[in-house]
Amino acid sequence: MALRINLYHEVIREKRQKQYDPLKIAMLALIVVVVGMAIYYFVQLNTAGKANVLLLAQKSEFERLTPQLAAAEKREVELNKQIDLAEKFAKRMEKRIYWAPLLENIMAVVPPNVQLTKLNCDNGREKTNVSQMNIEGIAADMEPRTVAEELRKAITTQIAVKYPNAHATFRNLDDSSEHPVVAGRRMNAVVFTIAVTFRSEPEAPAVEPPVKRMPKKETAAL
Repeated sequence: MALRINLYHEVIREKRQKQYDPLKIAMLALIVVVVGMAIYYFVQLNTAGKANVLLLAQKSEFERLTPQLAAAEKREVELNKQIDLAEKFAKRMEKRIYWAPLLENIMAVVPPNVQLTKLNCDNGREKTNVSQMNIEGIAADMEPRTVAEELRKAITTQIAVKYPNAHATFRNLDDSSEHPVVAGRRMNAVVFTIAVTFRSEPEAPAVEPPVKRMPKKETAAL
């Protein structure tokens, strides 16, 4: 029987070891990757659990606050209605005409030789938004018409202090058959009715219509 002796066993073992080293390295790398992925999975699982708990808490808070939100919106609508109503009343009160100060101002400019016999006031707000006063009286003087005209201008000036759009005109200015005595002298007299009109609100400015531009005619080339 022949006996064989392998003198290259060291060389063969080193060669096999070199063949298996990359496999070991790959296995170690794979183990590291698997461990890393496992750690990442558990971290993400923990984060998702916390997020889910927070979501449930927020849903519970939302469900608790939803009825309060509906009640608050309903209350807001009611308060807005009350505010609108209060603003309307406030604007109406601001636009309200106080006749006593106007009459006081008118009486302050009436001269001694003029006697007012009747005064009628109408705010006219419900229809035309134009307030009106009718002042009837008797003016006595050597030139009673001049006195009546000065009174009309003075009344217009007094009312225009608060209502700049006020104006006054004579409804009638007629000679009177009576001759009253003023300061011991018999004077001529006229009976008059002064109509005073004014607006409590300024008139809206008129909107001018847009100006139409005519197209330019092209000059024919010579």
